[in-house]
Amino acid sequence: MTSNFKGAIEASIITKSCGITTVVGGPNLEAFPEETLSHYSIDYGIIGEGEIAFSKLVEAIENKNSIDSIEGLVYKENGAIKYNSPAIIDDIDTLPFPARHLLPMSNYTSIISVDPMTTMITSRGCPYKCSFCYKQFSDTKVRFRNPLSVVDEMEFLVKRYNVKEIMFYDDTILLKQSHVEGICNEILRRNLKVRWESPSRVDRVNLPLLELMKASGCVRLRYGVESGDKNILRAMNKQINPEMVIKAFELTRQAGIETFAYFMTGYMNETRMAFENTLELIGNIRADQVMITLATPYPKTLLEKQAIEAGKMPADYWRNFVLGEINSPLPPLVDGSEEWIKELYHKFYFNPVYIFNRLRRIRSLNQLKKHLMAGIGLILFKTR
Repeated sequence: MTSNFKGAIEASIITKSCGITTVVGGPNLEAFPEETLSHYSIDYGIIGEGEIAFSKLVEAIENKNSIDSIEGLVYKENGAIKYNSPAIIDDIDTLPFPARHLLPMSNYTSIISVDPMTTMITSRGCPYKCSFCYKQFSDTKVRFRNPLSVVDEMEFLVKRYNVKEIMFYDDTILLKQSHVEGICNEILRRNLKVRWESPSRVDRVNLPLLELMKASGCVRLRYGVESGDKNILRAMNKQINPEMVIKAFELTRQAGIETFAYFMTGYMNETRMAFENTLELIGNIRADQVMITLATPYPKTLLEKQAIEAGKMPADYWRNFVLGEINSPLPPLVDGSEEWIKELYHKFYFNPVYIFNRLRRIRSLNQLKKHLMAGIGLILFKTR
């Protein structure tokens, strides 16, 4: 991603010093292909989905074959940077399970999960157009895996790695209700015992579906709420309102599923009153956990366009950032919004009632350790 591009460049410099071929992907490459490959330490890039394109590139390099027809490839030729049309995989069921045997699986953990844990994806693509989100080419086509394949992978993880919790990272896992129902019913049919959780939208849930998800092992849903102010939600093009948020959290809690709420502050033209509406909504939904980030106008987003037009950032900021000509971070779009984040975290997480309720749920030394780490992180929290 553009936000961690400098770290990627540092890593590529290290690998190039060892004589290793370097390949990059992700949204930053798609937004700035020529600027990205202008760095000497980057040999190739792949725009779009990389599984097939990357394997073809490896084969071409090993066999010294031509690379110019590989879909999605960005490469250097005679001093020029060239790139092919983005790669997209129409049938994601044709892909094998990730090669987890090549990874240090025991090293993976999450502060909100039960260990051992891992991540999975059951679908790709997102039809929504939130104004703060950069859409890659592969996001434009929504594709779902067969529920049988999904549960096959879940069962493999439980049996092979003793995984206790799976975190799904689909953009819109609940976009098609029958997809989630198929996964849940197959888990129940196999009597597979594993905890799972997923991101979701507040406008895609209903009580019967939530109860089925709970019965199949769902322990937590992460909702992208973003704001408690209807005008800010409209500006974000979230296609939701505070009333829908409150209803979704009520239903989720009724089903016995934990809730995690994502929020964003410092959005274009956000006022202190709008932020107060967010604080009020947080009090109303009674989420188990919250996360709040500072609104950032990432490249090729509507928010970036609005920020440039309002004089909040130079038009070529991100291009120059990728080229290495800018090192200073963007200032907040709204003065004082960084302090709003600290205020929200303090009011939510250092509430004595919240602390007492969280401590009551601790069932192991590992959970206690994670809670202590989270508390220290909040005390030391800085937005930048």
